[in-house]
Amino acid sequence: MSTPTTSPAPRIGFFGGSFDPIHIGHISLAQQAIQLARLDTLLLCPAYHAPLRIEKPYFSTKTRLRILEKIAQETPCVEVCKLEIEKQKTCYTYETIKEVQLQYPHSTILLLLGADQFNRLNEWKFHNELAEHCQFLVFSRNVQGVTPPPIPQLSYQLVKNDLIDCSSTEIRKRLQSGKSVNHLIPVAAQPFINQNPNHS
Repeated sequence: MSTPTTSPAPRIGFFGGSFDPIHIGHISLAQQAIQLARLDTLLLCPAYHAPLRIEKPYFSTKTRLRILEKIAQETPCVEVCKLEIEKQKTCYTYETIKEVQLQYPHSTILLLLGADQFNRLNEWKFHNELAEHCQFLVFSRNVQGVTPPPIPQLSYQLVKNDLIDCSSTEIRKRLQSGKSVNHLIPVAAQPFINQNPNHS
């Protein structure tokens, strides 16, 4: 009689942010995370309004969500998490992660972060609780320059990511100046971004 084998827990990546707009750098990180961390699913979670961000998003909630949904349709293993958008308020990552765990029970949750955010993780609200509920997948251009914050039960993996000189801030500035951004955004996003950014 054979002994039943226990399947490993599904590995769920969580990639949150304003995605205002999503750009080729975001897509590169997502693809690297899926491959290097052996993710079964990667959730793109657009923030209704990021807690540490002062200005309102440049693109409407509807536009940002439609772009991510289009990208998810065309990208294996990628899904859109609408939890924060549906609440229509500022959400803290810890609260969202708890809800993700309810949707994906018995899974390992890996939270994608850039090194700059990871170094400041102890400034986040509920950072101790967050460290108890997920692992961190930390992307850095120089893994030697990453300083883990002093948080109990912190579990993380460092990943050296390829340098892609791109930012959402740069894209918004180019749009305001009437310049093309097609080389900075995924093809799936171009029809939405080249329209009026604030349509609802």
